[in-house]
This record gives sequence, structure tokens and C-alpha cells, in this order.
Amino acid sequence: MTTQECIKVHIDYRDCLVAAGLAATLGGQADFQLVGGGSATAPPPDHAAPGAPAVIVADYESALACLARQKNAPSRTGGRCAGILILSDRHSESEIRYALAQGARGYLALDCALDELFDAVRAVRHGLRYLDAGAQQHIIDSCDRKILTERETDVLRLLVEGDGNKGIARKLNIAPDTVKSHAKSIFQKLGAASRTEVATLAERRGLLKLPAAAAPSGQGHDHGHGLGHGLVALSL
Repeated sequence: MTTQECIKVHIDYRDCLVAAGLAATLGGQADFQLVGGGSATAPPPDHAAPGAPAVIVADYESALACLARQKNAPSRTGGRCAGILILSDRHSESEIRYALAQGARGYLALDCALDELFDAVRAVRHGLRYLDAGAQQHIIDSCDRKILTERETDVLRLLVEGDGNKGIARKLNIAPDTVKSHAKSIFQKLGAASRTEVATLAERRGLLKLPAAAAPSGQGHDHGHGLGHGLVALSL
């Protein structure tokens, strides 16, 4: 008879009500063990310490902060950082891609089904990436899209704010002809025919949103909802 593996889970969620719900829900699973008290404010134990979590379930901002701490922590032999599973109502393509690029292992909608949440925790524990259907579709859709350069993103932001080419040139300290060149590239990459369409596509894809870690405290977008979509575990 085999002994069921106990997956150590830490909850790092700023919304206290959601954190409490997660603690009650995850703590009720026989193969999950909450560590760090299951508190929205308690920091996760050091990944090299006894009892460190294998999986951290976090809101978007907390997840990015945790990933930054992992990257900045001194490297240790034999220690494995916890897999970060994001549970969030932030759905834009750029936000999902950014989180995954920073090292998040899973991404779920805040209104996902409970069984899907449990499956995601188990998948992340075993080294798999786990994306909900919406996140998967965003990643698939973005595969054939050309990425804007940093300068093109600067120009895009000012275009959407309504600046003309000369105004953009002054603000970015570049020549008007350079602005025209960047604008032409932006239109081509987004497949837009007008500034209005550029603004619509930029908003839809979340191209102008700041990384969530830079958002002021208390200004996050995660709010309490019921914990439905099909999810697929993806290997590395």
C-alpha cells in the first residue's frame, strides 16, 4: 500500500476573504498541507528551510513579488523554489505572457472550478505548467504576432493618449520621421488601419498595462468570486 504524497501549499493572497476561502478549500484536501499559516500576510517559508512549500497560490501582484524574491535569492544547492500558481481575474495577453516569462508555473482564472484548482496545484507540484483555457488561447493567439519593441511601445502609448507625431517626437526626443517609422511598424504589427483601431487592439491585448508588481498597494485587480473552464497540464 502506497502512502499518498503530501503537497505543501502556501497561500499568498492580498484579498483576505479570498485567502480565507483558499485556506479552507485547499486545507480540506487530503493530499494538501498548508504551510505558513495559510495567511494572506505571512511570507512563505524559505525554499531551503524544512517545511517549505512546494506550491504557492497567489494573486497576480503577490506572485510577481514572490518570483522576484526567488530570482534575487542567493543560489543554494539542493534547494528547489516553490512553483508559483497565479489565481487572478487579470486576463490580458500581455499580463499572462509577462507572468509566465517571470517564471510562473500556472495561471488560472479566479472563477475556476474547485477541481481545476486542485488539479493545477498537483500539476505544478510535479513540474508541469498548468494554464486555463483562456490563458492557453491567449498564448496560442500570440504565437503568430510580432512583438513591439520597447521604443514602439513608448510611441504606442503616446499615440493612444492622442499625441500627434510632433508631440511624440518632442516627448521622446526623437525625430518626427522616426516617429512615423515607428507608427508604421506599429500599425503593421497590430494589423490596424487607424489610430482608433490601434487603441482598441492595444487595450484588448493589454499592451499598455504596467507590470502588476509596479501597481500601488491596494490597487490590485483581484476580487472575490466563486472558484469553470477546461484546463490542460502542459509539460516543460
